[in-house]
Amino acid sequence: MARQVWVLLGWSSKHGVASTPVGVLGLDVSEVFVEWVPREHVTGRVWRERLIGACPAEVAEEIAGWAETPIAPAVPVEPLLDGVLADVVRAQLDDVLGSAR
Repeated sequence: MARQVWVLLGWSSKHGVASTPVGVLGLDVSEVFVEWVPREHVTGRVWRERLIGACPAEVAEEIAGWAETPIAPAVPVEPLLDGVLADVVRAQLDDVLGSAR
């Protein structure tokens, strides 16, 4: 499995669609790493419930289906840089937060 990076979205009652970034998930063969958007704990609840206790193989198996759900989808993105998965995810979160301004 190739490395994957996903922007996790949560439901926005203001917009009536899942448009609020709640986190960034990085997935590799043996590792899952997530960075959460500050102050979006409630909006990210569905994603937290999905990911709690899930091993990388489970996440890899489920992510495509989860990504298509209307309430809490995900969008695959090209990583901004190569390297350690945690650094890649953090850089992507910084980009998400920067583009929200």
